[in-house]
Amino acid sequence: MLSLMYNCDNNSVPSAEDIATFNKNVESWKDVVSGFGSEDPEKVMSIFADSLKWNNPEALMNVNKSKEDLTAAVNFYISTFDNIKFTEDVYYGGSLYSTEETSASPNGLRIYGNWVFNDPETGVEVSYKWMGVAQFNKDGKVHNFADWFDVSSIPSQIAGTYQR
Repeated sequence: MLSLMYNCDNNSVPSAEDIATFNKNVESWKDVVSGFGSEDPEKVMSIFADSLKWNNPEALMNVNKSKEDLTAAVNFYISTFDNIKFTEDVYYGGSLYSTEETSASPNGLRIYGNWVFNDPETGVEVSYKWMGVAQFNKDGKVHNFADWFDVSSIPSQIAGTYQR
């Protein structure tokens, strides 16, 4: 019973250093968003380590791609669509409750929001809910990144056949 009471009352507070690291990682991600908005792929890619393992939305969980693959995807979006924005964004650090290894580290960043952009040929606004998980290394670069969204909704939104 004492153990249960201790666990219920254990309200640990993140250290000032962890809070600063978390905030720095969030700002790094916002540089990615800014890079999309200014159509600057180098700015987008500046937070990713050369050794990046990227689990893209179409891939199964055990399939990783490289920084070069992510660079190609970023270049595709920037060259294909206009007015790229990331809205209603929310950020969480650490993973204290997990089926895998738990961690209170602020270097594991979960990112949620909506990507919104326009198809330049039709003017149609495309939007979708998105989630990403970025793991930062000691140098402040993302070395492991996964993101999830309904890739197939993009062409159907442009065609006007997509229903939410």
